[in-house]
Amino acid sequence: MLSEFSVRLIVYASMISTLCVGFTLTHMIEKFPNFAHADYASIGSVVAYTLVRFYGFNPYASWPPAALVGGLIGAVLYILIVKPLRRTGGDSIRLAFAMFVLSRILATLVALYSFWVLARFRIHSRGFTLRPFDFHLHGYPGILFIAPTTALILVALLHLFLTRSRLGIAMRAVTEDPALASCLGINVFRVHLLSWFLTGSTAALAGAVLSLSMSVRIGGAEELLITIFAGSVLGGLENIYGAVVGGFAVAFIQKILPGIALHLLGSLGIWIAGFEALTPIVVLITILMLEPGGLTALVKRRE
Repeated sequence: MLSEFSVRLIVYASMISTLCVGFTLTHMIEKFPNFAHADYASIGSVVAYTLVRFYGFNPYASWPPAALVGGLIGAVLYILIVKPLRRTGGDSIRLAFAMFVLSRILATLVALYSFWVLARFRIHSRGFTLRPFDFHLHGYPGILFIAPTTALILVALLHLFLTRSRLGIAMRAVTEDPALASCLGINVFRVHLLSWFLTGSTAALAGAVLSLSMSVRIGGAEELLITIFAGSVLGGLENIYGAVVGGFAVAFIQKILPGIALHLLGSLGIWIAGFEALTPIVVLITILMLEPGGLTALVKRRE
C-alpha cells in the first residue's frame, strides 16, 4: 500500500516535470526565462477551484477550461508584452525583468480574487484543495493514476508534434535560427504565439491537477517557480526531454531530502522539515557550480 506521502509525491513530481517542459520550451524559443510561468499554474488552480466549488463541475472536467485560460493568457502576454519589446530592441534582460514584473501583477490579481471570494462567500481560498471531490480506485485517489498518465501523454504528444508535424518542425527551426527560418518562409509570429499558448495551457493544466492532490496556496507561485527553474537547469535549458528528468529529480529531492534530514537530525527538532522550500535553491546552486549545462551537457560530454 502506498502511503499518502507517496501518492502526493508521485502527483507532484509528474506535474513539476510538466511545468519544467513548458518553462524550457519557452526558454529555447525566446532565449529568456519566463518568470510568470508558475503564475499560469496558480491561475489554473483558481479556475479549477472556481468551477468545482461554485459551479458544480467535476474536477477533471475543469481541466480543459483551466488549460484554455492559461493558454490565452500566455498568448496575450506575448502579443502585448514580448512582441512589442522585441520590436523596440528589448534584449533578454529587459524581457526577463518585464516577465518578473508581470508575475507580480498576476500574483496580485490572484490574491485579489482570493479576498473577493472571502468577502463575498465567506470561504477561505488562500489555501485550498479539491481532494474531497476526487474519486477512489482500489483505495487510492484517482489522481494517482491520472496525473502520471497525463504527464506522459503530454510529453508524448509534444514529442510527436515537434518531430512529425510541419508546424512542430517549424518551431524547432525557429528555435535554432529565427532569421533563417523567416527567410525560408516560416511564419515566425505564429510559431511564437503557438509556443506561448502551449506553455501557458500546460502550466495551467498542471496547476489544476495539483489542486486535486495537495493544498494549493494562492501566492505560492514564487516557491513553485524556483522548483521549476531548478528542474529545468538540472535537465538542461536547451532540451525539453532533459526537463522531464530534471523535473522529476528535483521534485523527489525536494520532498524526500528534508524527511531524511529530519530522521537523521530529529533531535534538533521538527523545524528541519521547514527547509523543504530551500532544497531547490541548493540543487540549483550546486548545478550551476558543477555543470551549468545540466544533465544534457553531461551526457553529450560522455558520448
